[in-house]
Amino acid sequence: MTDDLHAGLAGRLGPVVHDAERILALHGRLLRSELRESTQQAVPALASVSVGAGLTVVAGLFGSLSLVHAAHRSTRLPLWGCYGLVGGALGMTGAALLALGAKRLAAVNLVPYETLATLKEDLEWVRGTTT
Repeated sequence: MTDDLHAGLAGRLGPVVHDAERILALHGRLLRSELRESTQQAVPALASVSVGAGLTVVAGLFGSLSLVHAAHRSTRLPLWGCYGLVGGALGMTGAALLALGAKRLAAVNLVPYETLATLKEDLEWVRGTTT
């Protein structure tokens, strides 16, 4: 009679464990999908930071010389003052682009907390069911 009880219990518990394993597998796939999506969101933010930094360097190297001499010619300020004005303007533009990229990057959620919490609940439920 005890063997019949164990066989009946195992027969009823088998589908539950199978369903729990299936749920865990689905949540694992969801977790991978969310991580992939978060990574894809980070790419444009990193591109913005990279382009902002690159433009700041290129503008600083090539554009500043011509702007400095144009400012010197038109305002008759000392050449060092013109370098300061142009460098400050280019630096502010580059800083704004870097801040924009950093803000976009901060908005990207790389860790899917909700899916991890659901997965944790499922694991606890499976442990409670099988013990």
